[in-house]
Amino acid sequence: MLKYSVIPLLIACSSVTVADHRQYSHSTTRMAWVTQATPIYERISYSVPQEHCWQETVAYEERRSNSAPIIGAILGGALGNELGHHKSNKRVGTVVGAVLGATVATDISRRRTGSHYETVDRCEIQDRREWRDEIVGYNVSYRYQGEIYHTRLPYNPGKQIEIDVNVTPRG
Repeated sequence: MLKYSVIPLLIACSSVTVADHRQYSHSTTRMAWVTQATPIYERISYSVPQEHCWQETVAYEERRSNSAPIIGAILGGALGNELGHHKSNKRVGTVVGAVLGATVATDISRRRTGSHYETVDRCEIQDRREWRDEIVGYNVSYRYQGEIYHTRLPYNPGKQIEIDVNVTPRG
């Protein structure tokens, strides 16, 4: 009975040892000396808002009154009516006087109203495109156990770099 239980026990122990041997891998951290760290540049465009100002002369017209042509038409119509001797002449005189009175009043009001000029400051924001070279990473060379290795990092590592050393048995 003992020999039947020893054989399976030996088989189980040997398979555990083999399985453990095949999956064994060990990683350790070491420091390596950096031999070179070269920056990697990328040309980047950006927008710079810039205020652009100037002076501009602007004409302002004074508001005209609509009452001058109306008053002129009334006065012209009344005068034309007074100058006519007969009923039909009074009607024609009233119409002609009203038209002439409105026209003369409009011309006079245009001469009186004028425009004046003011100098005003105007400004607007314009975007100006500029370019700059920006560091986007570093090409790094380092020495470990007499060998030179290369990598790319997003930062400058300085004089030394921390590396992972993996030890895997051959099998």
